[in-house]
Amino acid sequence: MATAKVIGVAGYSGSELARLLLSHPGLESITLIDRRAEEPTPIWKYRPNLRGTTRQMVVGKDDGSKADIVFFATPDGVAMEMARGYLDRGIRVIDFSGDTRLRKEEIYKKWYGIDHKDPALLQEAVYGMPELHREEIRNARVVANPGCYATCVTLGIAPAIRNRLITPGSVIADCKSGVSGAGKHLSQRMHFAECDANFSAYKVTGHKHIPEIEQELSLLSGSEIRLSFVPHLLPVTRGILTTIYGELASDISVEEAQEVYEQAYSEEPFVRVLPVGEECSLKAIQGSNFLDISVHVDRRTRRLIVASVEDNLLKGAAGQAVQNMNLMLGFEETAGLLQPGIWL
Repeated sequence: MATAKVIGVAGYSGSELARLLLSHPGLESITLIDRRAEEPTPIWKYRPNLRGTTRQMVVGKDDGSKADIVFFATPDGVAMEMARGYLDRGIRVIDFSGDTRLRKEEIYKKWYGIDHKDPALLQEAVYGMPELHREEIRNARVVANPGCYATCVTLGIAPAIRNRLITPGSVIADCKSGVSGAGKHLSQRMHFAECDANFSAYKVTGHKHIPEIEQELSLLSGSEIRLSFVPHLLPVTRGILTTIYGELASDISVEEAQEVYEQAYSEEPFVRVLPVGEECSLKAIQGSNFLDISVHVDRRTRRLIVASVEDNLLKGAAGQAVQNMNLMLGFEETAGLLQPGIWL
């Protein structure tokens, strides 16, 4: 049995992580921390659906006790200041923010607009996408939990890049996310009157998930890849649907492309490649750690079209973090994560 701490339990991803950890079969105790909490507070005050299921309290600061792993479910800038103290005490780290996702310090500064306060973290951290870095994650001291969009796009197009089905520089990712992906910070765009019955693009050329997607796809390709990435805001609570386009490198059929994807993910517990002719939907994955993929070939325009869909708070955040924890601590990779989603 292991012990875990969560810093940043007040946010959507942090409270979703708490929900998963409270029922995890491999944990004997967890510490939930909200640095704004002035006194111990029941977790159900943050997540009312947990009322009556646990007596777990949220505290305002870490008591310094030993743990096997700590999660930073915190905004950018927090982990790079605090993670080193936990590592020096032998506590492994999973970071939800952008502080550890990029390998190059200059790329971090370009996209995040600030100097990194612990550049060594960028070199040490393993990118926490089990489907691509499983063995590295097992032995890592620091794991960078991928961004929600980055997970959906990278897993959606990775087999095509690796198997050279498409021209590398032709990738276009058209992404739609529910409003929980923006977190709890206040903005006009997130007001009910602004987003209800609305659909809009945002950060069209400057989203911070772009460099981590390009980083991972470039590693798969063996050469630098740049893509066009356009996120959109859907008037739903949770879920991301991504449609990815790439120019075919050769004249292949949908059945041939399908076989590549099925082989790539045949042993992956949380990636489901749908049969030819089926299409992805948000409802099929909401509330679960699964990521669904449908593969299409438009021979008329010579394009591969891949749709991928995930729950941004689970496979795109807390669920993937638990999957990484399972690998790091020697649990079954699927422990605490096999529950199906909620269809209605």
